[in-house]
Amino acid sequence: MDPRHLVQLATILERGSITRASQVLHLTQPTLTHNMRTLEMQAGGRLFERSRLGVRSTPLGELLAREGRDIQRRIADARAASARHRLGMRNHVRIGSGPIIGAALLDGLAERLLQQQPDLGLTLQCDRTHLLVEQLVDGLHDLAIAPTWLDRPPQGIARERLVADRLGVFCGPGHPLAQRGRLTAADDDGLRWLTLGEASPFDKGVFSMLNEVGLSAARAEISARGDAMVLLRLLMQGRHLAVLPRAPVLLMRGFFPVVELQTDAAPRSRDIYLWTREAQHDDPVLAAVRRTVLDLAAERVAELQGIGYRGEDER
Repeated sequence: MDPRHLVQLATILERGSITRASQVLHLTQPTLTHNMRTLEMQAGGRLFERSRLGVRSTPLGELLAREGRDIQRRIADARAASARHRLGMRNHVRIGSGPIIGAALLDGLAERLLQQQPDLGLTLQCDRTHLLVEQLVDGLHDLAIAPTWLDRPPQGIARERLVADRLGVFCGPGHPLAQRGRLTAADDDGLRWLTLGEASPFDKGVFSMLNEVGLSAARAEISARGDAMVLLRLLMQGRHLAVLPRAPVLLMRGFFPVVELQTDAAPRSRDIYLWTREAQHDDPVLAAVRRTVLDLAAERVAELQGIGYRGEDER
């Protein structure tokens, strides 16, 4: 198969029509139609169905379009690498992070890395934890900083604990519960919740924690998916509660002085890890970045201990 045909297929399905795809690809419609017929003969089946609303992918078409999108990403990566090289950036590191720990740590990490390696180019991406690990496995990140829900990492992936952490319930200083500082089953009615994952229902760990408190009616009405800043700003308005990892939230108290509410629920672990690919452990640039992440995390833990955070000892 011609890789260009796979890219063209991905563009057709993305744009929803051959006409719009031909404009983006700077090809004539007859040429693009011919290329798709060739690809269908090579693949042995229909790639998409036409209708008055445009084109719709078949399962085979979506499978091949996924390969086309991967080729597009790799071409874009190659162009970006060439541009960085022309600008004097000899090395490039891609760091993925969970949204809350990213908001608390990535700016300081980036500053320190660039001081240590002036010719380094960085790509920073915040996303949901399970996606970050999948992206790391697929080679889209060089390392990731995120909690874990796995008993063991995927094959070829190593992880090191950065912070012993657990979940906490937080609200803004203007929330009716902030002054009392405690959340009980009697508060169940009328509570409004935010989450970084899906809108209601909560994930299993959060749901069991709230259920143990006696909050059977709790549901998240707003999901700030992957965006910690939006969630924290909403939380500061004083109308919502959120279950969040304690360590990164406490690190940001200077900017977002949210209030942690005490509960009778047993602590729920949400330790934060550094995830890396074992095949890259001998890379000197990545080894230096890994050491910097570990050192910075140790410093941040020391800061937390200075304000009374005990991490693992609290369990």
